[in-house]
Amino acid sequence: MNLVNAGALFWLIPLAGIIILLYLLKMRRKEFKVPASFLWPNMTTEVRANSLIQKLRFSWLLVLQLLALLLVVFAFARPQIRSNNLSGQVTVIVIDGSASMSATDVKPNRLGEAVRLSKKIIDAATPGDRLSLIEAGPTPRVLSPLSNDQGKMRQALNSVEPSDTVGDVGEALRLASSLVSKDPAARIVLLSDGVFPEVQNFSPGRANLEFQHIGTSDANTAVTALGQADSSKGPQIFCGLKNYGFSDSKGVLNLYADGKLFNSFEVDVKGKSTFGQTLPAPAGAKVIEAKLDDGDHLAADNYAVSLVGASTLNVLLVGKGDLFLERALSLDPRVVLYKSESVPSTGHYDLVVFDNVPEQPVNALGVLTLGNAGQGSPVKVNGTTPKPTVKSQSDSPLLKNVALSGTFIASAQRVIAAPDAEVLVQGSDGPLLVASLGVQRHVYAAFAPLNSDFPLQVSFPIFIGNILDFLAPKETFNSNLAVPAGRMIALPAGASDLSITAPNGDSLTVPPTNGQYILRDLNTVGRYDIHSKPSRSIYVTFGDDSQSNIAPVDKLMLGGLNVASNDVTSRLLDWWKPLVLFALFVLSLEWWLFMRKS
Repeated sequence: MNLVNAGALFWLIPLAGIIILLYLLKMRRKEFKVPASFLWPNMTTEVRANSLIQKLRFSWLLVLQLLALLLVVFAFARPQIRSNNLSGQVTVIVIDGSASMSATDVKPNRLGEAVRLSKKIIDAATPGDRLSLIEAGPTPRVLSPLSNDQGKMRQALNSVEPSDTVGDVGEALRLASSLVSKDPAARIVLLSDGVFPEVQNFSPGRANLEFQHIGTSDANTAVTALGQADSSKGPQIFCGLKNYGFSDSKGVLNLYADGKLFNSFEVDVKGKSTFGQTLPAPAGAKVIEAKLDDGDHLAADNYAVSLVGASTLNVLLVGKGDLFLERALSLDPRVVLYKSESVPSTGHYDLVVFDNVPEQPVNALGVLTLGNAGQGSPVKVNGTTPKPTVKSQSDSPLLKNVALSGTFIASAQRVIAAPDAEVLVQGSDGPLLVASLGVQRHVYAAFAPLNSDFPLQVSFPIFIGNILDFLAPKETFNSNLAVPAGRMIALPAGASDLSITAPNGDSLTVPPTNGQYILRDLNTVGRYDIHSKPSRSIYVTFGDDSQSNIAPVDKLMLGGLNVASNDVTSRLLDWWKPLVLFALFVLSLEWWLFMRKS
């Protein structure tokens, strides 16, 4: 039993003392002379000495009054007891699907324990209860909407599988809040080890927020660095390890070159420390892999890969934030994306994207300007135009599989194209898309994506991909690729489906979509073999080093709320209402006894 307001019990002492004192005080009577006392035989027992305090005698009235007082004071203390019955509650269960939930310090792993606890909550539901299940993966997924169908909810839990990605717990909680935030009897239950960044911009509303941490150990060592460099002694490999736990870690580090083991040695990493080793690289090796065998609780971060000669595109996105544009750029596996609100003073980039901010001169292979031309743009600005429409578009490779007709544009710059520029899209009041093939390749759009519905169309990511191909030929796709787990990427498509073999041996088939293969299920660390001509591989690495610190957290900051872990498989039931009702019954009994005695 739990008392919410245990301090209320202290009122029992003075209040009970007052009641007892009233029974000790002698009643003041007036003297009357009577002919005989035998007419009042029962009253003679009430005659006492003329003292202020009389001897306390047993009285059922006193017992009932003290009992009623005890019940009322105990009700003010807010007693609560735990119950497995949800009692008509609305409950949204959020299951953390991050990589750290694959830790095996609980069996079979933390995610499996979260599923077991979810089934326990479902089993405790009554016909009047409604539950919903949400998986907090890279993109939150509603496993089951609000319902009382326990069978479908258990079946939905069977689709929850471990992954090596970073889950968006904050977005999952905001999704849960949108379902039940207006219901004071509802609760949001988070099942997680707490290994995720502090959640901002979240409020449970009137719903109750509960959290149960899962996990018991912090023992984990990860491969945090693997790289190659040329030196006076020839190609060198550097490998770095980090022990996130307090206990020392011992294991064997195996190094592979193009799939063949070329070095293996024992490592001993002290608790909360790092380890580094530099050694010669095999001549001509294209793919270097490191695999740590130390028997820790998280296997996904025991793997790292380094590709020699892999093609990358360093892209700088300058603007205040456009999630659609960021995702479209990230679809290209070659892209290493940097974001800033202004152009940094240092750094070299292959492509600089100005998203609705004034364009500035930059040292880059190409520039993409969206909605705000500058001195280097291939156009001259002559005011703005509201709601322009698309009149025509050219057959340029930049517009392959892109259809802009019918696109709604709230406003755009009215421009005149430079003599050496090519107008790709003509609008009702001037050019809307212009390209320049000078020393610095330049693409200018007269409107920002967020000032239109273009980002909501299938053509938008294809358009961004075409711009990247304009700066880097498609042949670079023929090399091996390395991407973090959970990242969705796009590859140029052929006429037939793409066949892929996953690290666990499963076969995946990806159909072409608008000239691209969209790969969405790269959620497991390891090598994905692409069966195409020429054949190549995608090496998926651990997504976020923060997930390697698997120590479970007892308290979380969720939208400014400090939430402590507790047992969420049961709920606390208030007992103050039954206690008050019982106290009223006791007072009624006391009143009946007093009237009967009178």
